[in-house]
Amino acid sequence: MGVPLQPTGTESNKICDLEQISRRPLLKPGLSGRLWRVVCSQKKHVQNLSVLVCVNFLVAGLGFITKVKIANTLGKAEFGLFAYGIAIASYGAAIIGFGLNRTLVRDLIHFPKRQGQLVVSSLLLRGFMFLVVTLALLIWKYFSPAVSDLTWGVVLLIFGQSMLGLELKAVYDSWGKMSRHAVYNLIQRCVYFAAVWLMIMLSPRSLSVFWLGIFTISAVIFYMILQCKWAFNRIDFGGISRSMYSATLGLARGNLIIWFSTLGCLSFGIINQIILKFYEGKESLGGYAAAWQIVTIAMLFLNQVARIGNPATARITKPGIEKTSRIKFLIKYSTVMFLVVFPVCLATIIFPEMILRLIYKPEYASSAGVLRIMGIYMIIYSLGFVASQYIISARMEKLYFTSVIIGGVLSILFCILLIPKSGGMGAAISLLIAHGISMGLYWVAMILHVRNRE
Repeated sequence: MGVPLQPTGTESNKICDLEQISRRPLLKPGLSGRLWRVVCSQKKHVQNLSVLVCVNFLVAGLGFITKVKIANTLGKAEFGLFAYGIAIASYGAAIIGFGLNRTLVRDLIHFPKRQGQLVVSSLLLRGFMFLVVTLALLIWKYFSPAVSDLTWGVVLLIFGQSMLGLELKAVYDSWGKMSRHAVYNLIQRCVYFAAVWLMIMLSPRSLSVFWLGIFTISAVIFYMILQCKWAFNRIDFGGISRSMYSATLGLARGNLIIWFSTLGCLSFGIINQIILKFYEGKESLGGYAAAWQIVTIAMLFLNQVARIGNPATARITKPGIEKTSRIKFLIKYSTVMFLVVFPVCLATIIFPEMILRLIYKPEYASSAGVLRIMGIYMIIYSLGFVASQYIISARMEKLYFTSVIIGGVLSILFCILLIPKSGGMGAAISLLIAHGISMGLYWVAMILHVRNRE
């Protein structure tokens, strides 16, 4: 069965968390001494972050070049159809994931003795939702009109991307094995990139959304096998069979609000793309998606820091942590998140048209305004990310759900009002305003919670 990797006892005291910075005395005077102290106290996190950055930058670099090539090969309209499939797949992955991407790390850290039960329960719950999504997708395809944009290629793309809701990323993060998981992701993406580039070199005219769907499914299945094979050998599954049904049901009930909140979050960055396609067509969505692809560079930086910060946030919200330690941790975490995205966002705000012309065909340059708005959005998003992690780790699920619903409703209303008049610009402005309000509510809730701690 193996032994769980979750550290206990004296081993857990050796883990260098972000919050420990505020409790250690200075080793050297001055700024250099402070920097040296931070690096030394965060050795494990620095190592994890270094691997994550290297691996994910390689993935992002290859992914960015590949997606640009796909966009230029397919053309603006077909790339819009590709983006449409990815947008729908985001809902599929969120439905399958059942919000566990936000809570499973927290639960595995807070309840290390229930590790095997939590992992199995999460897989049973997500497996059931996977069957539901698959059935719904097939019914939708069967009853859709013959001339619908829901082609078999889009169906395959949605199916493949939705399967990512089954991954074990949270398990690896709770163990501090982000580096290993990142390598598995690199292997998966390289398999996909190799297939795409091989077709582009041998027969570029044959590249289509259908083949992209086939490549996606094949790569994701391989990815899931890699994750499960290593993780399952290290989890103690003994003595959990008797309570699996009640444990899975309890996990579903406990995660219901977060699940609805996760689906509500898609009202910010995903539903505006679907509404944009409905009003303006797939060509307009293609331009919007091209601009968003550039902003994902900033998102890459955020995700690497957030993977380190999420387990640390779960620990800083455990009972017994001092108020001053929480405040110092949040200030430092927020500062880091802001600084890592600022250079990319600044470039997209000042030189949006030049960046689009440099990367894409001239037909994409009309999305310069969209790219500028997205750069501003990512700056705000970097700070909201910190607050959302905190309120979830602090088990403020109802408040999180309320803020998401408020922002989600505003997002849909703004999309309906602005997209018919302004197209892609309307979609970007809707995203900025609605999600900005929601993230502002996260921050208010986090500040009040920290202030009320003894």
